Order: sequence, then C-alpha cells, then structure tokens
Amino acid sequence: MGARTLAGITYAAGDGALVSQGGLVHGNRWRDARVPLPSDAGDITPWLAHAELLIPNDIERNHVFDVMACKLQNPRAKINHAILHAGTQGCGKDTLWHPLIWAVCGSPPVNKGLVDADNLSSQWGYALEAEILVLNELRDPDAGARRALANRLKPIIAAPPETLSINRKGLHPYEMLNRLFVLAFSNDRVPINLESQDRRWFALYSNAPRMSPAAAAALWRWYGAGGAGRVACWLAQRDVAAFDPAATPLTTEYKLSLIEQGMSNAEAWIVDAIRNRQGEFASGVVGSPFHSLLDRLQGMAPSGLKLVQPALIHALDECGWVDCGRLGSVEYGTKKHIFAAPDVAAYGYSKSDLRRMAEGPSAPPMLSLVKKPAG
Repeated sequence: MGARTLAGITYAAGDGALVSQGGLVHGNRWRDARVPLPSDAGDITPWLAHAELLIPNDIERNHVFDVMACKLQNPRAKINHAILHAGTQGCGKDTLWHPLIWAVCGSPPVNKGLVDADNLSSQWGYALEAEILVLNELRDPDAGARRALANRLKPIIAAPPETLSINRKGLHPYEMLNRLFVLAFSNDRVPINLESQDRRWFALYSNAPRMSPAAAAALWRWYGAGGAGRVACWLAQRDVAAFDPAATPLTTEYKLSLIEQGMSNAEAWIVDAIRNRQGEFASGVVGSPFHSLLDRLQGMAPSGLKLVQPALIHALDECGWVDCGRLGSVEYGTKKHIFAAPDVAAYGYSKSDLRRMAEGPSAPPMLSLVKKPAG
C-alpha cells in the first residue's frame, strides 16, 4: 500500500515524527515543547540586571546569551561544549537560566534531563532523552574521581559521537541523535578537573552574594507575570548568525583556575619545573626509562612529595610536550621513549639529535684487540 515500515525509534530534536537515518525510517520520540512567546520582548531589565550581577564580564555574558539563543532558535543544532556555572550557594544561578529551560522544555518540562554526579554512570539513559541536560551539584572531593567524571561526560557534551545509546529497562536500546546541550551547576570551587587542552567546557564562577529572599521573590513574581516569556522572546529574536555552536569556547579565568587547581601536588610541581625548563627539562627533551627520570626528579622535589609516573606523563601532556614515540637511530642502537617540548618537536631535529638531547652523546663502540699471528 506504499506505507513505510519503521526500522525502530530514535530521539532527534528538531525533526518531525519520522526520521530517516541511513536509508531507514525511525519514529521520533521528540516532541517540540517550546511555549508560545509574545511578539515583543518589552522590558527585560530585571533579568539583564541579574545576569550582569552573576556574570559581570561582558564577553562571557554575551557568550551565555548566544548559547541560550542558539538552543532556543535551533533545536537541531548541537552546541559542542557544556557550560559549567558555579558560584556562591543561593546566588541565583538556576534563576538566571530558568527562562531558557522553561521556553525550550515547557511547563512541566518535557525535553529536560536532570541528573547528578552520583547517577551519571547509570546504565539507564532516560535523562539523555533531552534537549537540555542539567547536571545538578556537580562535584567530587577526590581529584582522581573528578578527572574520571570529566572523561565520562566527554561523549555526551560533544559530537562526535553523532549518536548516544539509550537503554530503557525492559526494552530494546536505541540510538538517539546527539543534539543535547549540557548545563552544569555547582556550589563547589573545583567541581571537575579539566585539562589545559580542553575544548568541551565553558566555565563561569559567580562571586555574587546569596540572593535575599525579597530579591528572589520579586524576580520570580516578575517571571510569573510574563517576564520569563519576554526574556524568551528576546532570546528568540537575538541575532546569532555569527555564533558557531561547533567552535571551541573561549577560555575564562575560572577555567584556568580549574586547570591549575585540578592537578595533584606532584603534577603541579612537575608542571612548574617543565614550564621553567628546570633541571631534567632544561634541554626540552626527556626520555625513558621514566623510573630513572623520576628518581632524579625526586631528589629535587620538596620533602614528602611523592612523584609517580602517571603524574609525570600527565604533566608533560598538560604542558603540551609532544610524544615522539620510541626512537632509535644509527648512533643509538636501542630504542627509548622520547617526549619533546613543542618548540623542539617543531624544529625538525633528527632522531639522533633528540636522543642526544635527552641523554647526551652515545658512548664510542668498544674496540676488540686481536692478537696478530706469529710470522
């Protein structure tokens, strides 16, 4: 009869009831929950004043506005970075973001996922069926766990992967299109560990004081009297033609502090030595065996600071040193694992040059004495 048979289901924000993927048709579980908006934004001074209080930096604040506007206007767009909004408890972080979440997800919220760090690793993917995934109280007191948390979030925050697997209890898993936007809140100064090369997080910290009950009540009354709709209208009309949702977000001062404070004491000490080209790092090249290198570094380290190999490798990576792999050459018969500073790696040194810089010139070959036969 010309009807199409569904190959399965998916969740594809911004698409219709039927979604074609790889020549197959899937039923779409997403339904647009965006609320009707007024034709004119009118006066949104209360919200703008609250935004300026929480994000006093103009560039950072306008980036947040662009992200909000892009998410509202383009449900199919993947904003390829998450926003971490940390700050003083009760300063109004959730309040600032309320108009966007309400405008996109409706009331009660339909396309909103809510999860905390404790159940983020759950095998069930119900929270991922969303346009906006809110991570509440993002924090972990252990440095290693914070790094593991950042790694778990990577495939959710950015695409690729183009799809995310959704596992529902008692039902067959399916693949949803990865278009969700990740928004994290925290009251902790260092809720997550970020690498210096990170391209997935835009991090903000609000030093604003706790909102007074009267100020909070007044802003929420204004929201209820149409203020939230006027803010959403303003976001819907904001020009985001120059905003690239796939671009790497700008690095904020708070993000730099997260990178520094997220290191262990051993990593921080080694990073400082690398950046200052002190001792073993003076030549810009180091090589294996790394346990011997660590023994020499340990003699320079402060008393009580234990240096381990993972801290060394992570510090080299944080400083952008290039892994040159295991190098051997005519001059050096054996192979050794070499790391080089970015400027050294880019210069074009030969393998022998890098080995020589790491360990000095090779010893001359031993001469064998052969007794001359009599006569």
